Amino acid sequence: MRRIDNCLECGEVREIAAHGLCFTHYREKQRANERQLPPGVDRHSPGVRREQKKLFRGFTSVMVGLSDLGVSRADVLAIRRIVEPYLAPIAKFLSLPPEENEVAVAGEQKCESGSLFTQPPKISNKAGGQNA
Repeated sequence: MRRIDNCLECGEVREIAAHGLCFTHYREKQRANERQLPPGVDRHSPGVRREQKKLFRGFTSVMVGLSDLGVSRADVLAIRRIVEPYLAPIAKFLSLPPEENEVAVAGEQKCESGSLFTQPPKISNKAGGQNA
């Protein structure tokens, strides 16, 4: 059985939920706290839209499937090139440009093909003196 007392908010004698508030006012304050968003967050215009999330899930499923099948690296890269045009709407989320004070890691630099994805670095053949 709940304690019956005066609500600190409305002053009526009711069952007290917590912090001296009746259920009505306790839930009202709880909902108000849940609705508060950090500054700059726009609930109606998310950074990643529903159709973009579908593309992310699809791309992830393809890559996980290729991994589960044990597909070779060369075949994975070929398949990535095939699906690349379909991923154009989310290309800006797939790789970040290096910041001013940040040095690009091998494979993250802009490739000659203008691909949306990072490419593996070219490996030089030390024995023959020729590039691969």
